[in-house]
Amino acid sequence: MAQKARCVTCNDCYFRKTSLCALDLMEPCPTFRPALKGEMVAPRQARLVEPPETTRTTWRAPGRIAAGVV
Repeated sequence: MAQKARCVTCNDCYFRKTSLCALDLMEPCPTFRPALKGEMVAPRQARLVEPPETTRTTWRAPGRIAAGVV
């Protein structure tokens, strides 16, 4: 059975709980950070993914030697 999603409110925000919020809004603002066990939870960051291996191209055409290269 699917669980109901819990709606977050400003009262769940770290800044509101520590009296650091100066906004009086009806819904959480973009700076909302959940407060768990009295500490701020940092937002998740995107995973770092290495770019796919690309074929290397050289600036020299085959059979030609660039000036100054022996």
